[in-house]
Amino acid sequence: MNNTEQQLFLQFYNSLAPEVQRDIKHYLFVYDMYLDERDPKAQGTLLMEMHMLERKYNLEVTHGNKNNQCEGA
Repeated sequence: MNNTEQQLFLQFYNSLAPEVQRDIKHYLFVYDMYLDERDPKAQGTLLMEMHMLERKYNLEVTHGNKNNQCEGA
């Protein structure tokens, strides 16, 4: 991310409500854990937590290895 993109993102992020900022930080934290986790049960738990936040904000997200996703998606 170049300087201008980072500045625009930070400006946008700082304009969000504190609850939304906390949810974004939490989501990114859980997603990072999900990427590192090797236990399928733990991965499932982390995925459920991410799905709760995705539903809260009406998001559609595909999780998984980029190589397993359709080309052009």
